[in-house]
Amino acid sequence: MAWILVLISACFEVAWASGLPATNGFTRLGPTIIVVAAMMASFLPLAKAVRTLPIGSAYAVWTGLGATGTASLGMLWHGDPVSISRLLGISLVILGAAGLQALGETKSIKESLA
Repeated sequence: MAWILVLISACFEVAWASGLPATNGFTRLGPTIIVVAAMMASFLPLAKAVRTLPIGSAYAVWTGLGATGTASLGMLWHGDPVSISRLLGISLVILGAAGLQALGETKSIKESLA
């Protein structure tokens, strides 16, 4: 359940980050209210998830998914450049986030050495 909260949180992170251009530097009230609400909505599930998940893994997955989602929407909706290197970089971040989630239940290095 905690990883689902991280996923929900990452979706809201993508929403607020993708909405930033619409705020025009926080000078447009409507889009600013929506972006700030999405920011708050992105932190609340993450805060609940880290009650049971390691903060490092949860935060890395949250930021990784948020960054890849925002970069993808930037290419699709905001006219950001699309290149093989960008797509490869996004793929590597997704693989890293998936790896952290999949391997997050393993022993720490300190525990393994003890």
